[in-house]
Amino acid sequence: MNRRSFLATLGAATAALPALAAEGPSKPPAPQGGKAAFVQPPTAQIVGSDALAICWRTATPSAGTVFWTQDPALPRDRWAAARRTAGGLVLANRCDHLVTLRGVDFAKPLRFETESIATTMNAYWTHFGDRARSGEVTLGPLVREEGLCFAMLNDLHANAALIPKLLAVPAVAEAKPAFIALNGDCAGNCITPEGLRDALLGPMAELTARGLPLLFVRGNHEYRGAMARRLGEAFAPHVATREAYGALTLGGVRLLVLDCGEDKVDSHREYCGLLDCEPYIAEEADWLRREIASPEWAAAKRRIAFCHIPPTTGDPKADAWHGPTRLRKHIAPLLAQANLDMLLSAHEHRAAHLPAAGSARPYPTLIGGGPKEASATVLLCRATPSALTATLYRLDGSAVATVNGGAAEVRQSR
Repeated sequence: MNRRSFLATLGAATAALPALAAEGPSKPPAPQGGKAAFVQPPTAQIVGSDALAICWRTATPSAGTVFWTQDPALPRDRWAAARRTAGGLVLANRCDHLVTLRGVDFAKPLRFETESIATTMNAYWTHFGDRARSGEVTLGPLVREEGLCFAMLNDLHANAALIPKLLAVPAVAEAKPAFIALNGDCAGNCITPEGLRDALLGPMAELTARGLPLLFVRGNHEYRGAMARRLGEAFAPHVATREAYGALTLGGVRLLVLDCGEDKVDSHREYCGLLDCEPYIAEEADWLRREIASPEWAAAKRRIAFCHIPPTTGDPKADAWHGPTRLRKHIAPLLAQANLDMLLSAHEHRAAHLPAAGSARPYPTLIGGGPKEASATVLLCRATPSALTATLYRLDGSAVATVNGGAAEVRQSR
């Protein structure tokens, strides 16, 4: 092609492109009647010693704001406003909203309301459409005069109907836990947005509406399915690590949240080369080494760790899987040095109590049950600087095991 033919062809192709303004603002877009209605009501997630993340989802792209206060006398129009920002931009014009509140005093109640305004955007103009509000949500203090009290659920595997039943176990209902720890595999496999909503996000929103924030611990099933790669839209990272693992202090108790990774090797055929847990768990171990040497860890009066897969189960067949083997290589030796009071685990679908066992495991382990009514459990933990008690309850209210004061076993039933 000669030069004249080339220029003619280029001119024709350029003429077919949309026209761009040479300078100055373009005209505002025509209103599109966007609805800011909530598809997913807000959930509250504990992500730091003074940090709470609020997540919700709207039907159309919107700008999201959280209004909040811890002053019971402050009128609504004077509440603080928080939005999600990154790299100098307010993250608007999206359906998923995740805003982290900083400077929270967890010894005080907190009130919040989320607001979404539908947006249509271009470079110089934004049209704001309908406005939707979640309604006010009140969270009680997480740290009370009598200490820290929380409940742990695990391995629901999308059986969300178990949640109200387990929280209605008399001992748990009477204790009125301040928050719920979800210790992995509560969603089952993360395949579709609707499945994740129905199995986990919807029930989490219901708990938040009841005044119960969540502490989320990732399990191996949260690594599976297309939505596993979008969990960051619904679950905030810990503020100190920007990862699914982290540590925080509530009422003098240091809570260690560990990510167990998958329970199979990265090269397993089921994951088609799209799993990269080995370097991730090694990086987590490097962080854990620094964490247990930190001033915050040393200053804690009590130390409780969450890890969905227990490094040791007491069952040689279960312990031979790659997940626990990797944890025994990278994580368990550090926990053995950490002056840990208790490890709370899950994964096995059968409740168990492993007493402390010498220098290799100088702390007790409580393992939660499974996704069926016959095997389901709820754990109730009370912790103060001077005392620690954790009990696993079956759905019928009977106790599987109680651990008191770290390594001292009170009772264990069969």
